[in-house]
Amino acid sequence: MVASASRGFRVGDLVKFKKGSSPYRSFDGVAGLVLVTRLLSGRTFFYGCKCFDTGEEHLWSYDQFYLVSRVGK
Repeated sequence: MVASASRGFRVGDLVKFKKGSSPYRSFDGVAGLVLVTRLLSGRTFFYGCKCFDTGEEHLWSYDQFYLVSRVGK
């Protein structure tokens, strides 16, 4: 079950690229999943790691993602 879009991601949440988001087009191999690793104040950007990738953190925009699974659920 997919949760509704949220700007309140938490560290450990699993998020997925929205279709039509520019990085989504080059991210098909791992289904567009990102694990939230660090939050920034302002709720515009967050850091996360692409699932099944090198484990490198990248800076992402909340507008490009929707919540798939909350941490702890």
